[in-house]
Amino acid sequence: MSAILFKDDWLKFPGAIVDYETKNESFKRMVSLYKHMGIENCLFPLALLQPELQGVDPFDPNLSDEMKTKIGMECTWNYWYFIREVARIPPVAGTNPIPYKANRGNLAVSWLFLNNIDSALIQPRQTGKSVSTDVIMDWVMYIAAVNTLVTLLTKDHDLRTKNVERLKKIRDLLPSYLFTLTSSDSDNQIGLTYRIKGNSYITGVAQNSESAANNLGRGLTSPIMHIDEGPFIKFIKVTLGAALASGTAAREEAEMEGKPYGNIFTTTAGKKDDRDGSYMYDFIHSGATWDEMFFDAKNKEDLIKLIDRNKSGKKILVNITMSHRQLGKTDKWLYDAMANANVSGEEADRDFFNRWTSGSQSSPLSTEVNKIIKDSETDPVYREISRDSYVVRWYVSEEELSSMMRTTSFIMGLDTSDAIGRDSLAIVIRDVKDLSVVGAATINETNLIRFSKFLADLLIKYPNITLIPEKKSSAQAIIDSLLIHLVNANIDPFRRIFSNVVNEYTEREREYHEIQTPMNRRSQGFYDRYKKIFGFNTSGSSRDLLFSTVLQTAAKESGHLVRDRTLTTEILGLVVKNGRIDHSNGNHDDMVFSWLLTQWMISHSKNLSFYGIDTSKVLSRVTGKAKQLSDFEMYEIEVQRDIKAQIEDIYEELTKVTDEFMIAQYERKLYSLNARLKDEDVLEGMTIDKLITDATETRAQNNRKRLMQQRARVGRENRFGNYYQ
Repeated sequence: MSAILFKDDWLKFPGAIVDYETKNESFKRMVSLYKHMGIENCLFPLALLQPELQGVDPFDPNLSDEMKTKIGMECTWNYWYFIREVARIPPVAGTNPIPYKANRGNLAVSWLFLNNIDSALIQPRQTGKSVSTDVIMDWVMYIAAVNTLVTLLTKDHDLRTKNVERLKKIRDLLPSYLFTLTSSDSDNQIGLTYRIKGNSYITGVAQNSESAANNLGRGLTSPIMHIDEGPFIKFIKVTLGAALASGTAAREEAEMEGKPYGNIFTTTAGKKDDRDGSYMYDFIHSGATWDEMFFDAKNKEDLIKLIDRNKSGKKILVNITMSHRQLGKTDKWLYDAMANANVSGEEADRDFFNRWTSGSQSSPLSTEVNKIIKDSETDPVYREISRDSYVVRWYVSEEELSSMMRTTSFIMGLDTSDAIGRDSLAIVIRDVKDLSVVGAATINETNLIRFSKFLADLLIKYPNITLIPEKKSSAQAIIDSLLIHLVNANIDPFRRIFSNVVNEYTEREREYHEIQTPMNRRSQGFYDRYKKIFGFNTSGSSRDLLFSTVLQTAAKESGHLVRDRTLTTEILGLVVKNGRIDHSNGNHDDMVFSWLLTQWMISHSKNLSFYGIDTSKVLSRVTGKAKQLSDFEMYEIEVQRDIKAQIEDIYEELTKVTDEFMIAQYERKLYSLNARLKDEDVLEGMTIDKLITDATETRAQNNRKRLMQQRARVGRENRFGNYYQ
């Protein structure tokens, strides 16, 4: 496996250097980006174990045998060198091989694989999601592994053939001294072997029955699997379940012997209401959402702990979903790619926007609002990691957060659970002024005592946060713990945690008066007596209120400020079932519930000033409009504006030009530009025919005016000429 993965790994190789002189600019750009993102472990992509290889061209035909040996060793132990300096990608057009281009997606999936962590890579089409995995598999097959079986599972024979062909082409573009094929090696459309190292690459495709799918999966007993386009593989649940179970022993053996192992799932988004698409959606989204902060884990054990704290399912899995922008592609690239693929609607959503669609089940929100919520997704700006590896995803910088906490009030919603791997403990923190999500956390499996201490520490550190927990399952145990921690910190829990007594202060006047007893006059029994008043009581009617009126209000007023990818995924996963709003099968709504709790408290609860919230600022920056155009929509608007501007410029020229050839050219150009205008963007009250007619009339008027001016000038010249004669 690759030598340098974590920051402390550099200490194990004191002779290693950071190769800032590499000619592969994409790796230098990624290191710069990671540094800008605040990642401390940002230099590993430029690692070079043998400094004497710096500046050496691995493809130089005059390399000495000693240098070839060094390059071979570097490739074996340093995957980053292999992809940075050696690997080449077959060109789509032309004949020149393309150096490997590093991006956030392929470096993430590579780093996780080298740490033996399963990952799912979801990217728009034409961004090389499968190619990055193919390079990994070529490295395993021909460079790094011995006596290893690698498996590909994909949806049909055509994709299998294309995948195997890519592997062969990538292999054949390596320097010839790095691998030696023999006549006994298989080299066909369905499998490869490399007998010198004892490695094999086998493939399987979707089956048309459950029994055949099960048999296929039971035969995939390899430590390394690449599952490509899983949502489109028939009976994927059966095949994958059998394959993962069959491969357990192989992975355990690989771990004991220090061999590579792990599974990579590459795909475009699928259909959530399709049997196979639904299974893969649930499978992938049960994993922890990829975050570059994982790079800063101390070691593999710490990394697994971080992933475990941030996943929603039982399996250690990371969901790497990358948009075109995150991969360094422009909006123009996306527009052109969609135009070339000739896709639109749900197909475009899946293929280019990473949106899992539901055609048969209706969302409780409009298509426009769902789009606004999806487009609000952004990367966390700052990650706060507790000593127990709980992660708060902040959407403002650490400096900005510190400033905001002095001047702004926040509401923290908490959807409670038993934290035993089914539902998550979900936290959403929102600004009371504009309803923006400023922080979020998801904890799936943990000790409730430790979590309660973490929650108390947050409330102590950030005094302008008021907590509203859902009153169910583990809520009372968490509240009991908070009452101890907050009181020990001399913080009045009645002023930091939502309670029904405060909300119903006019109806419960006596209790409201009692909870204002000074803290130094309260006994422990005082808190025991009142602990039941904290939290939002969930009933059928209160839940219906949250998922109807409150949901619609929250989405319309602040859908453009949801930001958190886990939350947006859950919101977009809501469906109407038998007249009731719920999450779709296998999905979750823990984050949604927390988000709705904050909305309810901000807009429906009473007596907010009791919690120290300045009510004059509440909702003060809410515009009542969540309409926010995506970057793609903004790009299209700019395109339309440019077309209109060109039409106006040509019209202006058309009113002046006199040359008949130029007039014909301008008129043809106007018709061409007009064909690119959308119906809603047509020129107000104008058609191209009318523009041309107006231009013709204006030219005629200008010509008559010029002719009259010319005659007048000639007349004056004649009169003055006669006078002076």
